[in-house]
Amino acid sequence: MVVNVDTVKKILFKLNLFEFTKKYLTYYDLFNQLSSEYNDKNKAVVESVKNTFNFYVPSLNQSKGLQIKNLFSNVDINISNEGFIFSLDKYKTLGNINGSINNLSLDYSKIFNSSIEEMKLKYIDKTDEYSLNQLNALEGIEILIDRIIVELKLSSREYKEKYINYFENIKNSHVSNFEEALQRILFFNQLLWQTGHKLNGFGRLDKILNDIYLNDNVSKEKALNLIKNFLKAGHRYYYTKSSSLSGDTGQIIVLGGLEEDGSYFFNDLSYLFIEALTELNIPDPKLILRYSKNVPRDIMELGLKCIATGVGSPLLSNDDVIIDKLIDFGYKSEDAYNYVVSACWEPAPIGKSFEMNNVDCLVFLSPLNDLLNNEELDNFKNFDELLIKYNEYLKIYIDNLTDSINSRNWETDPLISLFIEGCDDNLKDISEGSALYNNYGLTSVSLSNTVNSLLNIKYFAFNNSKFTLTELNSSRQNNFEDDEILETLKNQPLIYGRDDEDVLNLTNDIIAYANDVIKSKNTKYGGKFKFGLSAPSYVTSSSNFEASLDGRKNSEPFNVHISLEDNEDYTEIMRFASKLNYSESKFNGNVVDFMVSPSFIDNNFDKFLDFLILSLNLGVFQMQLNVVDSKTLIDAKKHPDKYPNLIVRVWGFSAYFKDLPESYQDVLIKRAVKNESRHL
Repeated sequence: MVVNVDTVKKILFKLNLFEFTKKYLTYYDLFNQLSSEYNDKNKAVVESVKNTFNFYVPSLNQSKGLQIKNLFSNVDINISNEGFIFSLDKYKTLGNINGSINNLSLDYSKIFNSSIEEMKLKYIDKTDEYSLNQLNALEGIEILIDRIIVELKLSSREYKEKYINYFENIKNSHVSNFEEALQRILFFNQLLWQTGHKLNGFGRLDKILNDIYLNDNVSKEKALNLIKNFLKAGHRYYYTKSSSLSGDTGQIIVLGGLEEDGSYFFNDLSYLFIEALTELNIPDPKLILRYSKNVPRDIMELGLKCIATGVGSPLLSNDDVIIDKLIDFGYKSEDAYNYVVSACWEPAPIGKSFEMNNVDCLVFLSPLNDLLNNEELDNFKNFDELLIKYNEYLKIYIDNLTDSINSRNWETDPLISLFIEGCDDNLKDISEGSALYNNYGLTSVSLSNTVNSLLNIKYFAFNNSKFTLTELNSSRQNNFEDDEILETLKNQPLIYGRDDEDVLNLTNDIIAYANDVIKSKNTKYGGKFKFGLSAPSYVTSSSNFEASLDGRKNSEPFNVHISLEDNEDYTEIMRFASKLNYSESKFNGNVVDFMVSPSFIDNNFDKFLDFLILSLNLGVFQMQLNVVDSKTLIDAKKHPDKYPNLIVRVWGFSAYFKDLPESYQDVLIKRAVKNESRHL
């Protein structure tokens, strides 16, 4: 039996081995760990892997620059028969001792007006460790380019002379046309994947490509075809690129955006990228459309048409809310207005920062359950006392989390250092804190479950004394064998997502206290911590998590992002989200996530577009839609072969439904059923 890397990763996803897939650093590690940890489940795969593959990982005793040079001298090169050149050797990568720097969008504009030879001039004749690493890495890139050119010359593909010229120019010349710019972006993006980086964004492609596009005078029709070929090239190695779940690649293209003078930036390319993805109907790469009140309506219409295909893109990110928060946090105005996102949706400046925006996840429910498991509950005289105690547990939890994060070391990274302002000036690698900004971002899960649990405690243990807190907790610890208590907890009408003063006050009080603790922390490089109210791990973090007083049973998924499934009115969750306090450190991704059926959009397109615009104008931070109906999902789970191309929005990315573990499929089905009775 011959098994390739993509097949193994699909098996991992299907087996729900999330903790494993999150921790591997290289493909070499993947198979070694697969062999040692999951041999019983994957015996045939493991044996085939051992017998089939010849892995290559450079010696860890070498400097990182030399590792890169040796890696690029050894990777296999695959020249596609058509389209752009984009090649990954799935079995060769770098070995890392420390953490790898991921979740970054590079400023690819830096490569348009520079060549490898020009880059090397900054390091030649220098003897410091940083410069030697940079020089070796650049020489390795030249070696890879030369090897690609040799393979191109040997190939029988059409227009190979054109691509040979494009690759020669990477070494010696600047970009001369729009097509060449797209090829150069793909090549440098390929370098990141090949060296083991994960969740690599593309950044603001409509903005950085605008001058080249205009100067090239390329027709819109040709540009559209080139963009489609670019997206198809980016889609290659889809499973290999995926991180903790199939489709989780972080390949975000950011479009549009508010300018410092108050105008809204958009151009032909903004439309063309959306149009291209709409036509291709593929889940990856993904789009984010930056919204502002003076955005042209027709680009919003085009965005909704793309969303309505089911691809889940573009996510809408509200500049009118976000940019001020970035500036208040400490980013320079020019950097805040030029923000991109890390991985899924976490706003960050580009080209100047070491922004580890997914460095860890804050589980709001953890300190509450710790409290319930360790305190004498009969001693609490009222709800306010319990909330004070929860905050004490929350502080301890955050203290431990940030201390753990600051104990981590990061791998030397010559490739990313090429793109980050401050590294060359300081002759220090990005991993040593040389960037202008060195902030860490936390995501979070279970805020909804925590708020609902506390509301249940407040109303049933203190306000009407239907149950004692000890009775509630005993039922929780027994996984709600008491059906009366379970039904009471699950049917309490005032829940997270309701536009209700008590719900909003409690929610904002909790995140305000978390903010007070987090903003007092500094990263090991003197940066700040930030957090957001969304995270991908609402299933994985809950898989071994005990029951909670919102009526959630042992290991059941946490609630999704900022959402409200148990309500018939779409507008209520938007009113709720617009009243959350995103100031200070609370801006690391705050996504309203809701589902809608394709027929609902088709039958109410203009009205639904107005609803999206009004919601954003109200102050919603970000929003994403899952456009699919429950009947299709249920049938697709039973008969996956009938729906090979069914795409769903999972968290900050889209994926093929057939590739998702059953637990995620079930969450989507459950949410779709609940949402189909909604109205505007």
